[in-house]
Amino acid sequence: MHQSIHKLIRECADLNIRLDNNLPLNLRFLVWISPTSIRNPELSVLWQPLHDRRKTFAKLFTYSTIIGYSIAYGLYKFLKYRGFYCQQFKNKSPVLLIIPDVIVDEPEEFKTNYLIEDEDYQVDKLLFSYSKKRLKQGPRFSTLNSINKIVLFLKLFTAILNDLVKQLFKRKVTWRYLDALLLFSGWILSQSWYFVWDLYHMLNNCGISSCNKYLLSLHEMHSYSKVVWTVANEKGLSGIAVQHALIMPEKLWYFPDKSEIRANYPLPDIFFVCSDETKELLQPLYPKTEFQNSCSPRFSHWKQFFTLKHPVGERVHSKCTQKDKSNRKVILFVNSAAIHDIVVIKAMYKLLQLELNKNISLRFRTHPNFGLNFFDQFRPPPHISLSFSDQFRIKMAVKLRKIEISSKPLREDLDEADLVIGANSTVIQEAALMGVSVMGVCDDDYIASSILPSSSICQVDKLTRDGLNQCMIKKQDNFQIQRLKTNIGVFSPDLTTKLIFDLCNIAN
Repeated sequence: MHQSIHKLIRECADLNIRLDNNLPLNLRFLVWISPTSIRNPELSVLWQPLHDRRKTFAKLFTYSTIIGYSIAYGLYKFLKYRGFYCQQFKNKSPVLLIIPDVIVDEPEEFKTNYLIEDEDYQVDKLLFSYSKKRLKQGPRFSTLNSINKIVLFLKLFTAILNDLVKQLFKRKVTWRYLDALLLFSGWILSQSWYFVWDLYHMLNNCGISSCNKYLLSLHEMHSYSKVVWTVANEKGLSGIAVQHALIMPEKLWYFPDKSEIRANYPLPDIFFVCSDETKELLQPLYPKTEFQNSCSPRFSHWKQFFTLKHPVGERVHSKCTQKDKSNRKVILFVNSAAIHDIVVIKAMYKLLQLELNKNISLRFRTHPNFGLNFFDQFRPPPHISLSFSDQFRIKMAVKLRKIEISSKPLREDLDEADLVIGANSTVIQEAALMGVSVMGVCDDDYIASSILPSSSICQVDKLTRDGLNQCMIKKQDNFQIQRLKTNIGVFSPDLTTKLIFDLCNIAN
């Protein structure tokens, strides 16, 4: 990985430890839930090689833009934020599932396709949402009024300024330090800490019943999951994590610095992962965590899919009749609602410049959180949007029928595709498992994704017509397909409430 990223990780870790030592006790948990702890390169250009190569003026302009946006959004949040909505479902179970509404199919039934529920092994559930529409019966929770917001903000911002002054005095202010400071400052200025503050206090005050011994989270280790592990550690309970998607080295939030671990960085007590390879990747940095293998219900359908009828590495679906009549090859672009989308868009522009023949159709399948409207670019993460110029360019290409925006079901898109191009989207792995030709794209300006092996990844500026044609007819690498199957848990037991209860009973 790029050397500048390692330096920034180190600066973030050092900043976190200093803030943890200097903040009041009631604020220290926020350090480990901030972007300097949950280091997500997919949501900030400060992590990308592009930023590292910028000249002084360009870097200062980037800083100013981030600060300006953070202040504007922070004022909006200050006026608008009134807490979140929550609803509880109690079975007097030792396991409490804490779940956001975004991974729930039917809020009224508290059902999610991330967990298989056994009838005899029911769990308690705590469902939370930003929207009253999603939780019609749930009450609103918040401990923050205007005065509290101001007081807490001043304490946090004072800690940041004090650290900057001390580093200036020690002559330790570097570009990497300023990047780390801006990651934390932007989070504070944008008032993005409101929700995690309230979730922490809700769990401590009324969210956990006396019968609950285990706190279960089904998503990646982002902000709300870190709150869960923090509360579990403080209350002497056990936190259970479950792998959400493929875990790769560039997903920096999974990999704390060893100095942070010594400083009580919150980690789960039990971690369900999909394979031994993932376990070996994480275990050195999770010294007290017990790892267990399981297959997420998101991937378990592949167990039934791979039969003698569907051998590995062969195309498993026939082409659609409509496509056979048109005789056009389809190149499908897929994105993941992250900075990697910029690389995919660059690849799409490159193919437009290649002036491919009329027998090739370019199709763009957008992520559900991806926006092509002007005002979408002002929505906060996880919603991702392109710049106005890129939006205009794509819309013009659609009107000129140079590309099409897909509105089809995923399986139909993959069935029709001759080649799937992406950077970090899980659709790439699904396409590969179905026997569809895949190509990863990368760019020197951005961290490259390792969702595919290097032999299947191409630099955007090196895309050619011959390269595309060769990729379409390239035979699947059976070893890589087998490794992918293993790493999504095809050979591991399904994640069920019974599996969790059995493990809890053993632990007791």
